[in-house]
Amino acid sequence: MKKLIILLVLSFANFQAEGQNVKNTYEVIYRLEHSSDSTNIKDKSVEDFHLFIGDNKSKFISKNQRIRDSIVTKMEENFNGSINFANKNMPKTKFNEIIFKDYKNNKLKIVDRIGSDEFLYSEVIQPYTWEIKQDKKVINDFKVQKAVTKFGGREFIAWFTEEIAIPQGPYKFEGLPGLIVQISDTENHYNYQLISFKEVNGDKQIEDLDININYIKTSKQEFYKAKRDYYANYFVRLNEKGISLGLSPQKKRKIQEKFDNRNNPIELE
Repeated sequence: MKKLIILLVLSFANFQAEGQNVKNTYEVIYRLEHSSDSTNIKDKSVEDFHLFIGDNKSKFISKNQRIRDSIVTKMEENFNGSINFANKNMPKTKFNEIIFKDYKNNKLKIVDRIGSDEFLYSEVIQPYTWEIKQDKKVINDFKVQKAVTKFGGREFIAWFTEEIAIPQGPYKFEGLPGLIVQISDTENHYNYQLISFKEVNGDKQIEDLDININYIKTSKQEFYKAKRDYYANYFVRLNEKGISLGLSPQKKRKIQEKFDNRNNPIELE
């Protein structure tokens, strides 16, 4: 299989990072192949994600979500009385969450959406228990080494490279002696693979939360519960509010089936 092009703009020989202190700002793009339906794991979806790494902070966001946010911002700047979220140019994503790592305060801040509501919850950054193996190989021209860990009710296999001495990876993963090039759970429901890495100017890509948004502050457990309830009772909730979308019963059933099939989150607990 043809190797994916890696965008490298720094010399690995002289690159070193101490802990989470990174002098420059870097952009890593990971491609996720995942199964959102646990009853049909052969049905795979693919989506790209940005990981921005700066000094004592990082931000992980879906590429489509980032483009979507940019489009909405421009719409708001040129507001003419309405915003069309059904615009055909509006990219779609199954991952609305944005993950901020704040190492100065040892916190993960997660922003996510349910319907039109924006939620915010925090977690303490917990160290991963990695078991580094002797297995080594080459992935996309990187010399990588194997490591395993348990997280969120799954077991994960990671391949990291010490050629980029940044202890980061996709989603919430971190703590290895080098950048994670590939990581997947043992059932291969979620598989992230690095497709590009480059240095970028400044750290404006790692901006903190939008203070203009009135986030609903909650806990991780309460958020996931609210999300399950929202999709399980989507049309019932609309009916209670007197909202009719004018959809046929068949169309409603298909939409509800799509919601029901989103039953395989990366974190099972």
